[in-house]
Amino acid sequence: MKSTKHILISLMLAAVTLLINDTASADDFTTQSRTALRQLVAQNPAAVKCKSKALAVLVFPDVVKVGFIFGAQGGQGILFVHGQPRGRYRTVAASYGLQAGVQRYGYALFLMN
Repeated sequence: MKSTKHILISLMLAAVTLLINDTASADDFTTQSRTALRQLVAQNPAAVKCKSKALAVLVFPDVVKVGFIFGAQGGQGILFVHGQPRGRYRTVAASYGLQAGVQRYGYALFLMN
């Protein structure tokens, strides 16, 4: 039981470190977000349609999820209004259940009205 507790604590510390780490400059992060949105639109016809109708798009290019029974995830995103960056946002979540590992992904929210 002691080793499981140590693993859990280590994973949670790693998750907190990943969530707090703010190494990219604002310009680099905006470029990463634009690139992620371009890739999404190039690969998904539904994203093209959504983007053309959206008032704004909130792009999270790199979200990290870490878990072992208990988990945490987080990442930063840029809000684009009519293609221009208008704000920087953070997504954070916690979870529990049957889970183990580390996952990286990105996503975009199309704000319609």
